[in-house]
Amino acid sequence: MTPRRRRSPEESRAELLAAAARLIRERGPDNVSLRQIAEAAGVAHGLVTHYFGTYAALVREVLRAENDRMEERIRERIQAEQGVPTAAGIMSVVSDTLADERYLRLFVWAEMHADYRGAARPELVEFMDAMEAGIRAALAGRPVPSRARMEAVALVGLSAAYGFAIGGRSWLAGMGHDPDDPAHEAEFRTQLARMMGAHMVEESGLE
Repeated sequence: MTPRRRRSPEESRAELLAAAARLIRERGPDNVSLRQIAEAAGVAHGLVTHYFGTYAALVREVLRAENDRMEERIRERIQAEQGVPTAAGIMSVVSDTLADERYLRLFVWAEMHADYRGAARPELVEFMDAMEAGIRAALAGRPVPSRARMEAVALVGLSAAYGFAIGGRSWLAGMGHDPDDPAHEAEFRTQLARMMGAHMVEESGLE
């Protein structure tokens, strides 16, 4: 158990999140308790509920931090591509994140708990804003897909990528393929990016 020491509320909250992330990575979200997190952070058990309320809410905060890191990597990819967001580039970052099985378990666990459903993600709105700005700049006066179309493409891409990460191996095996062959995932990424790109420009009549 980490020795307790005096710290600010901000420090206590940050250290609790760090301890929770570490334990969840090591044991999985179903095998960690609030008391274990408090002990690992060296704070009283009551402080965990004071700052986060429930275990599910704490898991949500850990997942939020992980999602923030993924979105930051996507922003960096967009900047590297001179501000023009490509479906292949964005989905590459998402797929690489989903390759971390611990992150995937955390996401599925959080989504299955009622108090997480519909959680606000202002950072995702900001990301969509950045993507829209990049597309408008790239098209420079030519017809631009509507915001609704951009959001639909993002939802399709995220749904497909997360779905493949969760069930892809079983589905590939069921189709008679070797799920360990990386060529199948590479082909999935390629086809998904092509479909997303085609759907994005379809509304504007671009080829």
